[in-house]
Amino acid sequence: MSEQIVITLPGEPRGKGRHRARVVAPRGGKKPFVQEYPDPETARYEAALRATAAVVMVGRLPLSGPLVVVVYAFMPIPTSWSQAKKREARNGLIRPVVKPDWDNIGKVCDALNEVVWGDDSTVVDGIVRKFYSDNPELVITVEPWVPAIATLGASAPALDEAA
Repeated sequence: MSEQIVITLPGEPRGKGRHRARVVAPRGGKKPFVQEYPDPETARYEAALRATAAVVMVGRLPLSGPLVVVVYAFMPIPTSWSQAKKREARNGLIRPVVKPDWDNIGKVCDALNEVVWGDDSTVVDGIVRKFYSDNPELVITVEPWVPAIATLGASAPALDEAA
């Protein structure tokens, strides 16, 4: 199988925003209806991520089979912080507990469907990690899942035992 794929999108990481909705009142006395549409900022961010991934994937077919995804969100260090606190953030001693939420950061990976993989249902293991950095960016690594990784979860209780 292929090696690890790394996609780097410069700029402050964004999470997937909620869909928007509006009521449309058609002309001619027809019944009003609700129209849903994606958050415009999310659509732009996902388009940029998709374009970046397409450049990385030039000459490669989308991956198939079980995949492992790790998302690194490097958030900007607040300019209002003291130099000591900024240093701690750079050294990983302070981690971001700010929005976007980790799960919404992971959801922007939907933009990689049909570019990096056929569908994100093939992702069997994933993690989102948030750090501070002087260079905000989103870094996504994708690699094939290998059975040796599965042994890490071997100590987890079986679903039967948890009930």
